Amino acid sequence: MKKQNLKRKIRQKRKISNLTLIIFGILVIVLVGDIIGAIMYLRQSPEMQANLVQYVTTGDSLSFLQIFWRQFLYQLTIWTMGLTIIGNIVNLFLIFARGVSAGFNLAVLVQEIGAGNTGMIVLWLAQYLLILFTTILSVYFSFRFAYLVIKSLIKKKYNLIKTHLKLYAMQFVLIMVLIMFTSMLSAVATPIIQNRMIEGAAVLEIQN
Repeated sequence: MKKQNLKRKIRQKRKISNLTLIIFGILVIVLVGDIIGAIMYLRQSPEMQANLVQYVTTGDSLSFLQIFWRQFLYQLTIWTMGLTIIGNIVNLFLIFARGVSAGFNLAVLVQEIGAGNTGMIVLWLAQYLLILFTTILSVYFSFRFAYLVIKSLIKKKYNLIKTHLKLYAMQFVLIMVLIMFTSMLSAVATPIIQNRMIEGAAVLEIQN
């Protein structure tokens, strides 16, 4: 009995350590992407930065359905890629690209709105962190599914693969619910941030 309890504790510790390692690795990839994205924007010429800001501020705000559809396709891609081992490697690139995009956008936001306007930056970070949490969860589910399938194949427990696939599908339903929340927040926050960027750009133009 004691041996069984000890084995269970060891397995639980291994699961926790594996989970921590995966999440840490994903966060590192996102953080590197954020830094690279911010550097990419800051290294642009003033003319290019002005053109980028004009492109962002003159575009129409996306509706809830448009935002939801974009995020749905993105998460669906991660879920589909998670069905294969090679696909999980592609997922790492997708989450890195999201980090680069976020770092780029944050650099634009801080420069145009101003670092002193904490409210707008916090609003942007709130929606980004929620999207990031959803993406990390989605990537974790994909890695976990691949790991369980490989484990079942090695142990020749083929009947478990169908169970893992059902669970993986149910996890995507959870991701769908989170996408709805992030889409609603983005639909509300984006026009506010966009208008503030227009005001910030106008002030900078007057000063120059």
